[in-house]
Amino acid sequence: MTHVVLVHGLWVDGSSWEPVTIGLQEAGHEVTAVQLPLSSLADDIATVRRALAQIQGPVVLAGHSYGGMVITGAASGSSDVVGLVYVAAVAPDEGEAAGEILGRFAPSDGLQNVVADAEGYATLKREVFPELFAGDVPLTKARAMAAAQGPAAPACLSTPSGPPAWKSLPSTYVFCEQDRTVAPEAQKWMAERIGADVVVAQASHAVAVSQPSVVVDAILSRISAA
Repeated sequence: MTHVVLVHGLWVDGSSWEPVTIGLQEAGHEVTAVQLPLSSLADDIATVRRALAQIQGPVVLAGHSYGGMVITGAASGSSDVVGLVYVAAVAPDEGEAAGEILGRFAPSDGLQNVVADAEGYATLKREVFPELFAGDVPLTKARAMAAAQGPAAPACLSTPSGPPAWKSLPSTYVFCEQDRTVAPEAQKWMAERIGADVVVAQASHAVAVSQPSVVVDAILSRISAA
């Protein structure tokens, strides 16, 4: 049995994986959905590595959005991680920061509606969250997601990645063609660069909520191929 560790991104928390968690559990797999502090990339990687230390046996790591930065670092050097799944996620090479990668492309509608407080902690404007982050999620659910979002420290977006695990591990990329938060052209470029198996979804950035079966199937395929 393969254990799956799910890593959320910015402006959601571990509960955003609930439909995927249920699907994987029903398929017979153990699942851990971590809660990132979003205080820095280093802190978030350390959180995932603590979770990995509690698991015996093979692990597949799945990361959504900024969570791709986290799994790229957390899996590096791990002998237990057998595969990676990037879900509309940032997949950096060594020395690249999330903000720098996304800045290579025209800014998405979502990124243009990020606001920061006096200390630089960023959130997505609640009033546009349903439309720009979760456009195919029922409105009541999308509003609840917006209300639960935690602010992300500047270091999450500005800290460069270390050695990338995707260079030594097989990966899958769930590419969301209707994403208005991480631009589809950025996703396509990253998926091709890392040589991932690509799953195309007609989905918003919140694909794990709106179309969880797509994400579950991508993870199960990665497990089967490991």
